[in-house]
Amino acid sequence: MSNLKRNFGQKAAFASSVFCVVLALPVFGIFLWLWNEKGINDTWTPSALTTVFFLFFCAVVLYVVSRPRPPLPPQDAATMETTAGPGVDG
Repeated sequence: MSNLKRNFGQKAAFASSVFCVVLALPVFGIFLWLWNEKGINDTWTPSALTTVFFLFFCAVVLYVVSRPRPPLPPQDAATMETTAGPGVDG
């Protein structure tokens, strides 16, 4: 296991990702029920399927946002001077 930790925002994004997946499952069941009862031509059926796709893609985006990032390497003074651009002194 890696020793990378999630900060509060990343934990909230991960919890929201899990919540989106949990919400998508019953909506998928509603889609299947609507498809069976009313057919694909009813306006509610494609709307339910669109809602399922929306929730799953939200879950994917939130999961990517929630992944912990490794810390940046420290910059030494020489690197900072060469990448900072022209100095104020002229």
